[in-house]
Amino acid sequence: MNERLRVYYVDRLPASKNQWLYIPVKSIDEAKLVINTLTKRDLKDNRITDNIMGLEIVENEEWSEYYNDDGEDIREIMET
Repeated sequence: MNERLRVYYVDRLPASKNQWLYIPVKSIDEAKLVINTLTKRDLKDNRITDNIMGLEIVENEEWSEYYNDDGEDIREIMET
């Protein structure tokens, strides 16, 4: 199975679709690193009061939220 993954991120809400950042990643571990890096950056920037980020996967040629075999999304995976 050829999986394609991307981290999605926006640092100010509400946001129009063109303000979303998509970062291609090759693995769950790389996604965790990207999300941790963005989180640390946001915590240092007092202009950012809210954000949203997560992980998407291509399934049937469409992007959808990533869930592992246990039904956990990237936030839950990072908590364990």
